[in-house]
Parts: sequence; structure tokens; C-alpha cells
Amino acid sequence: MNKVNIYMKALPKPIKVLLVAITDFILAFTFWYTLSYSRQGIKIFIVSLGTTSGEFLDPGSVPSFLAAYLLTFIYLFYSGFYRSTIASYESKLTLLRSINGSLIFGILYCLCLIYIDGINELPFFIYLIIALGNFIVLYSILNIVRDLASYLLYTKSQKKDSKNILIYGAGAAGLQLLNTIKNDANINIVGLFDDAKKISGSEISGYRVYGKITHLKKLKQSFPNLTVYIAIPSIDSNYRQNIITRLEKLKLAVKTIPGLHELVSDDKKLAKIQDLSLEDILPRESANNKKFNFSNRNILITGAGGSIGSEISRQTLMGQPNSIVLFDISEFNLYKIHQELENIIAHNKLKIKIMPILGDVKNEKRLKEIILKFNIDLIYHSAAYKHVPIVEYSENIFEGINNNIFGTKSICQAAIDTNVSSVVLISTDKAVRPTNVMGATKRIAEMVAQSYDNEDNNSKFCMVRFGNVLNSSGSVIPLFKEQINNGGPVTITHRDVTRFFMTIPEAANLVMQAGELSKGGEVFILNMGNQVRIYDLAVRLIHLSGRNVAVNDDEDGIKIKEVGLRPGEKLYEELLISGNEDITKNEKIFISKENFLNREDLTVILNELKQACDDNNLDKAVNVLKETVEGYK
Repeated sequence: MNKVNIYMKALPKPIKVLLVAITDFILAFTFWYTLSYSRQGIKIFIVSLGTTSGEFLDPGSVPSFLAAYLLTFIYLFYSGFYRSTIASYESKLTLLRSINGSLIFGILYCLCLIYIDGINELPFFIYLIIALGNFIVLYSILNIVRDLASYLLYTKSQKKDSKNILIYGAGAAGLQLLNTIKNDANINIVGLFDDAKKISGSEISGYRVYGKITHLKKLKQSFPNLTVYIAIPSIDSNYRQNIITRLEKLKLAVKTIPGLHELVSDDKKLAKIQDLSLEDILPRESANNKKFNFSNRNILITGAGGSIGSEISRQTLMGQPNSIVLFDISEFNLYKIHQELENIIAHNKLKIKIMPILGDVKNEKRLKEIILKFNIDLIYHSAAYKHVPIVEYSENIFEGINNNIFGTKSICQAAIDTNVSSVVLISTDKAVRPTNVMGATKRIAEMVAQSYDNEDNNSKFCMVRFGNVLNSSGSVIPLFKEQINNGGPVTITHRDVTRFFMTIPEAANLVMQAGELSKGGEVFILNMGNQVRIYDLAVRLIHLSGRNVAVNDDEDGIKIKEVGLRPGEKLYEELLISGNEDITKNEKIFISKENFLNREDLTVILNELKQACDDNNLDKAVNVLKETVEGYK
């Protein structure tokens, strides 16, 4: 059977269509001839209906059949019935075409009996019965032929190492996913799960629909490597969390289809199975994301290819500004975000200019040229070196200082010299009483922006400080997932390390909202919720991969290994230096009251820092940071 399957699939599509069409005709003709020329049976049938004339013992000629079938074939062909693939035969449109074609054949055959064979004296209900009989016969044949072709072409040979899959959700998305993957030889569908009472216990396309937790437990025992595909894109986040928590307790591996908003925007296909989103793994209250109006504004985004910069770019685009300048030092990141935005523009038929510009934020002259050329009036400055261990490495400290501090100074100076209306600096919780160079450089970057805002000029500056964002380039979560996929161990620095987490879309949206709230000089901090223990996060990720946490080498599962705090790393992070904060009209945005140096004093410090970098004097540079940044040690 496997050889036949392979051979049939290898045939060109026109040959397959021709074979199916010929088979349809041969079977239809055979059935018609056999039934029509069983004279004795027809005679008995007619007499039983009260017609004893015997005139209908001649059941019609071959030309009548051929004429009716030819016209029916023309309809089926031009309606697209024969252009439909065998795999899509169960679609509603294709089934409707087969019904229409069969009905047309039944009616045409009766007309041919009357006008070709001259059989025109039968009662009307006899013609009706003849039409109905031919309709049933042809419709049955069309179904039989396609079922046979489907069996020959798409019956899969199950591989021994195929994945055992349970589809969670027997609604429209679940059924569409089922039809998409059921013929994949690498997948063994063990069934569907849906706790709706009207569906639970039934069968769909030969697959059982389970509906109880006990079923899940038994399936886990029968299929140890079972993976659950959640196929309910329209459910709310709370219900989704309940499902994930339930599956996590059973240590079932969980994946999902894209969310409803992604399916509607056609950003992803339904059958593109993906890992759980990090919002699923670390649930937060639903963010009330604001939509912005950037009509007639020209916006520059530095670090536009980074995790936060790219999300700000996306949300800015939906505010329909006049133009967006994407500014990044990484060609690859710049290319990715530029292509994505152009696709969104084309899909939504927007009229927005996107300029992808390679450049270094330390180049003040180039920044001025770009700002003037594109008439920029708003800057989101997210370009920064932010990986603590990387910047902490002695060979990279000067680069961290130059990029984070002097890059920010170049942005601020260029903005003032070109009368940019507003600059929003993306900062970090690591700027608060830092224990690392990265945090110290970001705190001085904040002070640079504060000092510039304190001057009498036409530009206003604000800073937005927040913690880790899920799935950013600096997040531990992608690393944990990679370690789990490799069989472990999952490495954590310390069992008691905690961190703030926020989703990238939420963080970017609040950054933009803070920019709108700014009157100038504020250090905004975002409500990050409660800190999350990294160890607990690792445990949850392991369970949602379908594995156990192994305590020792003898146990089956993934081990969690403590490797010690890295240079400059804290057990926990803070968002406030002074401990004082003011509320805003947005409950998720606060204003931190932070001291800063005036422009003159800060200029002296920056000159010292620049000289230390030029002289390659690492000790001097670090000492300047310690003397300038409150709490740095």
C-alpha cells in the first residue's frame, strides 16, 4: 500500500484529475447500465407503482445517458469540482458542488428520456423517482471515488517514533488543526479533548473526544511523551491559564496555535504550532494597551531592531505617523524589523514612510543630519548595551560607557540643536543602586537626560525605568527552554534570585504612554507587579515541557543546577532609589523623585569619564562611576 501511495502522489495533478474523472464516468455508466437494463426488476417496480403500461420497459438509450453526463461533467469542471484536491473534498464548497452536479444529472437524464428517447407519457412522480434515483447513484459514486482516492493518496504509514498528540479543543480551530495534521506520518493523534458536555464522549473524523481529567491521566500513562496542542484561540486569558495550570500539574508537554489576533491579521497560519507564549508561563493582569495617534508626526527610534525598540516600532506604526526612522547599528536586526513593518503596511494598506538607517548613536553629527533631513519631532531612545555579564567583562566596560552614556548624550545634544519636541529614554531597574557597570551607565544616562531637560530649551526629556521583559534578548527564559530541549540541566545563578517581569507589548505601550504624560524631566517607573523567583520559573517550564524535575542523577527528568551569582548580579532588583514616588493618572505608571547633577557639574564628570576611556584607564573609569552613581558598589 505504501508503494501505491508513493506512486499515486508522484503523478502530475492533471493525470490525477483525469484518472478520477474517468473513474467517475466508468462507475456511473456501469451502475446506470446495470440498473437500467435489469428489465424484469424495472417491470416489477413499475407495476408495483400502479403503472402497467409496460412502456417503460425500454429504460432509455445510451445517448440519453451520455448527453446528461456530458452536460453534468461540464458543470462540475467549470464549477471547480475537479480542480479541488482530494484532501479538500470534505470542504463545504466542494460537497455543495457534488450535490449540485448530481442533482443536475438526475434532472437532465429525465429530460433526455423525454426529448431524446420520446418517453413522455409517464406520470410526473415517476420522473421524480428516476431523477432522485440518478441523483443518489451519482452522488454516491462521486463520494466513493474520492474516498478511495483519499485512501490511496493520504493513508499514512505511521512511524514508530511519531509524536503522540492530543488536540485540546474540538471547536472550529481544533477541527481545522485536526484536518491539517492528521495525514502527517510523523504525528499520531490520540484524540481530542473538550470538556463541553455536548461534545465529550463523541467521535470526530474517527477520533474520540475526551472530556475528563481522568482521561488525561490515563492518556499520559499510555503515551508518556504525549504533547497537548491547545487549539482554542478565542478564549480569555483567565480560562487559558486554568487550562495550562491543569496540564502543568499532570506534567504534560503543552504547545499552542497562534492567538486569535494573529489569525485575524494573518500574521501566522493556524497550523503553525508554537511553544506557549511567555505571557502564558508568567501570567499578569491583562494590560489595557492604549492606541496612539501620531498623525503628521515623524518619529525616530534608536535600537529599533531590539526587543523593546522593535515593539515600539510596531505600536508606533499603528498610530499612523507620517514617517518612522528605524535607527540601529545591527544590519540584521534592522532588516528584520524593516521587512516586518513593510509587510504590515502592505497588509493594512497604510501610507507611512519607513526609513531603515544604519548608524551609531555616538555619532552626534550623523544624528543631527538624520533628524533635520526627516524633520523628526519625537525620539524613542532604546539603543543600549544591557547584558550585565557582557558589559561587566573588563574588555567591554569602555564600550558600555561609550554607548550607554555618551550615546545618550549625543541623542540629547542632537535633539536640542535640532529642536526635537520630545525624547523618551528607555532605562532599567538595574540603574537603581547598581552592582554592575551596565546599571551604573544607565543611571548616568538618566542623569544626562535629566540635566538636559533642566536647561531652558525647546525639547523635553523623560526616562522610563522598568525590569525584565519576557522573551527579550536578555531574558533567561529562552535560555531555560534551550537547556530543557537539550536534556538539561537548567542553570540558575541562585535559588532565591527574584526578578520583575513584564511582557514586551505591555512595556512598550507603557513607555509610550509615559512619554505622552511627560512634562519634562521625569523618571517614570512602571508597575511591574510582584517579583518572580527564577527557580519557580524553571520548575514551571520543565513541567510544561512534559518532564519531571530531577533532584539527583538517579532520577528521570531535568535537573536544576545552581552556578552562583555572576559578576554584578543582585538577588533582587529595585525600581526606586529614593523610595519616594508620585502617582499619575495611569495606575501602572509612577514618577520617581530622583536627585541629579546640574549640567555644569555633570559635564565635569563626563569629561573625566571620557578622558579615562581615551586613556584606557579602567580603574579611573570605574571610580568615576562609583563616585557619581548613588548606591553603586
